[in-house]
Amino acid sequence: MTRFSTTVAKLWMSMLIVVTILCSNGLSISVSADQHDIQSSFTRNRSIRQSTNFSEYIWDNAVDLLAEAWETTFISGVRNGNLDPYFYGDYVLQDAIYCRIVAQLWTQLANNASVEEEIREYANGSIRGFQVCSVDLFDMFNVKDDRGNSYGVLVKQPVQDYTSFINATMTENAHNTLIATYACLKLWNNLTNELWKIVEANTSNPYRIWVEDNFGSGSSARRQADQMDKWDQDGKLYDWSEGLSLFRCAMKNEINFFNHAGNSSAVLNCEEDISSSIT
Repeated sequence: MTRFSTTVAKLWMSMLIVVTILCSNGLSISVSADQHDIQSSFTRNRSIRQSTNFSEYIWDNAVDLLAEAWETTFISGVRNGNLDPYFYGDYVLQDAIYCRIVAQLWTQLANNASVEEEIREYANGSIRGFQVCSVDLFDMFNVKDDRGNSYGVLVKQPVQDYTSFINATMTENAHNTLIATYACLKLWNNLTNELWKIVEANTSNPYRIWVEDNFGSGSSARRQADQMDKWDQDGKLYDWSEGLSLFRCAMKNEINFFNHAGNSSAVLNCEEDISSSIT
């Protein structure tokens, strides 16, 4: 053994002795702890991916917000047949604006040459539903509408907040646009179908006709869920923790929208800690 090799051997022996002493005194090595945390996180995420898919994961871990949505001013008022008609009219007009802005955001994404073709194609296929919805709702109330940005109705804060959230999400990561808009499709389908089970036989409920017009098969929600799952499975595209956070924020925006004429103290904050809801 050369002198250099002997020196290196002595150095390693000294380091081993120091490590042994540290461990025997109850101290840990941060590098080992970090590696353990990384490995545990990797194992946990892999286990979750093997047991479910992305769209089911974010819905299952936000289902606590479904109960809150069920008791909002709009949904509970429709369910019980006692919703203030002024609130109803205001909500429908705001919903028309929401649909118009979301249609414009999908159009913006579809026309963005810097975005991947598959995202642009999906965006292009999502425009018409929101655009038609906005036109129909404005027509219902005889609102003059240029089919663009001029529709003579003031945009209230919940719609501003919700659409700003969608726009910011889209700008940061185009794939995440599907997460930010999925709550609208998924929650809406769930609520309206449950409402129909309650009001179908109650012909005295003045909002029965609204529920009948709005419940459906949920094909749009399934289309979006299938697309997210496909992207995630093909390229492990989504960060599931981030995706859940975005989806819960979208759900809270839905709830705030349903409550928009209610108690301002009931507004849900997207920055609240969601760790207790992650399984």
